[in-house]
Amino acid sequence: MSLLGERISQSELEGLNQRNHPAGRPTYVLPRWQLVVGVLFRYTLSLAGTLGQHLWILFSIDMAESSLSERRQALPFEVFDELLKRVLRPIEKMENKGQACYKGWRLVAIDGVGFSLPNTESIQQSSCRKGGNQHGQAGFAKLNCAVLLELVMHNPLAAALGRNGESEWKLAQRLIQQVPAGSLLLCDRLYGCGAFVASLLENFKGSDSHFLLRVKDGLKARPLKNLSDGSQIVEVQALEPGDTHRVAATVTVREIRATIKRRGFPPVSLRLWTSLLDPRKAPADELVRLFPQRWEQELYFRELKSNLGVNDLLHSQTIETAAQEVAALIIGSSLVAHERAKLKTGEVLQHRISFIKTWEILEPLWLTLLLGADILSEDQKQQLCERFYRLAAKHSMAKKRCRTCPRVMRQPRQQFPRKRNQKSSTAPLSIKLARNFL
Repeated sequence: MSLLGERISQSELEGLNQRNHPAGRPTYVLPRWQLVVGVLFRYTLSLAGTLGQHLWILFSIDMAESSLSERRQALPFEVFDELLKRVLRPIEKMENKGQACYKGWRLVAIDGVGFSLPNTESIQQSSCRKGGNQHGQAGFAKLNCAVLLELVMHNPLAAALGRNGESEWKLAQRLIQQVPAGSLLLCDRLYGCGAFVASLLENFKGSDSHFLLRVKDGLKARPLKNLSDGSQIVEVQALEPGDTHRVAATVTVREIRATIKRRGFPPVSLRLWTSLLDPRKAPADELVRLFPQRWEQELYFRELKSNLGVNDLLHSQTIETAAQEVAALIIGSSLVAHERAKLKTGEVLQHRISFIKTWEILEPLWLTLLLGADILSEDQKQQLCERFYRLAAKHSMAKKRCRTCPRVMRQPRQQFPRKRNQKSSTAPLSIKLARNFL
């Protein structure tokens, strides 16, 4: 409660009660802010028990589960959307920037993830549909989610949820305006196109923020000028949404082409676009070596799904309550990220403290402080917290192995081979920059 109180005041929480459900459902005796806090704790702590049992632990409120279910369905998601905007924030203490920054720019990324929804009647009638491929229809519908993440520290800065079946692309467009000033945004090939670049350049004006995007090899760009490090300035067309024959704008970016090779693995070609136009300020080889840090976002999604106990399939039975569940998980991961950043006070910010071990130690600490709130003195509480930091800081991780990602199926399906004997190498990367490719 105190960690949540550092992000949003009690008066702001109580102000959530003033919002009415758009369907005109009645308000209930249970204060809405207590229900919101109960949902947050229910889905971010792996304590055994139902929502009603969590409310009893938190506020000594005894209510039937059926009544709580009705109240959750009457709780508009706009409350959680506003809570995400108020609670999620960057890690402030960046004086020792380390891996979390590049030449003063905060490393952030945007990417999407899908959560599986149970096959209830309510969800089957919603806008969230089941995907499919050549093997048939998927087993579950997906709730799409896009997250703006502070890399290395795995700290979410903003999130957008597709309750009406919106695509990852549309959700990501909502997050562009929430990129902090002085950031370097890394994105994968889904966002490497003229339309997204035009949106970024428009929103980054005057904020000293820049981007580094991976681009598909087939996209057209008109070369303008070769630069000294082998990169070049190119002109890119941004097309009108929904009309591939109409040009909305023309933008200028710097393009970097490189081939990455590691001993024992086939070479990989990389094509990047960036708004850092000066090769002296941001050399091409440095940007090529920097881009793989975008993979930290995939590790964050693994933490969100696996370490917090979701295991991909959500527990909630409706779209609204499923969105509440995901929002609670994102807020919980933000609390953990800020606590983990405190574990190496005075040293370079880095993510080499295990997330799952930090979480496993943090949960019993929270429960102890909750149950002993009127028993323990403030000095005793502070001593417990200091012992937690000392214990959790010991769980430092070794340097991560170099990642490889062969494109094969994890399970045997028709002609795809089984993923066996996954190779990993610590050999240094060999980067060959393409030069004079006008």
